[in-house]
Amino acid sequence: MSIKVLYLFLCLSLGLASCRSGRDASSGDKERLPKLKTTELVASLRANDLSCDWMSIKYDVEIKTSKIDDSFKLYVRLKQDSLIWISATYYAVEIGRFLFTRDSVKYIDRRKNKFYAGGYEYITEKFMIEADFSTLQSLILANGSAFVDNTQEKLRSNEDDGSYTLNFLRKGQIKRAAKKDEFKKPVDLSVSLWIQPETFRLNKADIRDFNEQRSLTATYSNLEKHCNSMFPMNIVFLADSPNEQAAVKTSVIKLTVDKKVSVSFTIPDKYEPLAP
Repeated sequence: MSIKVLYLFLCLSLGLASCRSGRDASSGDKERLPKLKTTELVASLRANDLSCDWMSIKYDVEIKTSKIDDSFKLYVRLKQDSLIWISATYYAVEIGRFLFTRDSVKYIDRRKNKFYAGGYEYITEKFMIEADFSTLQSLILANGSAFVDNTQEKLRSNEDDGSYTLNFLRKGQIKRAAKKDEFKKPVDLSVSLWIQPETFRLNKADIRDFNEQRSLTATYSNLEKHCNSMFPMNIVFLADSPNEQAAVKTSVIKLTVDKKVSVSFTIPDKYEPLAP
């Protein structure tokens, strides 16, 4: 299994949450939901965000691309709003480790003996996508408010097949340094969120960059009560870009909450830095 595919997928997850889903939600044939103002829907979404001091999650992950059909284990340790530690293992051998904080990224590629330690600009430069901590945390926890809080564009609410929906645009710029010159590339991104009416938790998040023809869809299911809200035990990610298409299914094997765990991260002396 290629560590590059795993890394690309994580980067897509990080960056494309600066986006928008340009598709308008339409009402299905099911019974109409109680009418809520957009402000009321956002308030309910925010009130039901999952909040745990610590979470430790072991996932079984299946990944399928045009070149790969495989599985591996993913270990996630999260201190909310502070850090996310991720370890990927293949046949019980660690192949990659990540440590994300609000302003830094550390990454070890154990197969190639390389590492990166710095800011999120490495991901932005390499993959030309905006990356941030809150987006990655939101995708893991299925928290919708971070998507909404980070936009200044108008929110549109509707109904679709028994779920509430929120649709909005996000505009920004991607900066990339090229030798002595720096250019700014405008981006028009979109986000659509499907929200369960019973729990006001995310059913699905659909994120698109139409200019670059990239998209990421996360579908959440099998919610269980943990901490103050509901946590999805199964997530399916569909990532699509001109150069890579991937379907990633995650299933929780073990989940521990509110127990501090080790987030050790040591870069071996023999490892070489990845070129910025």
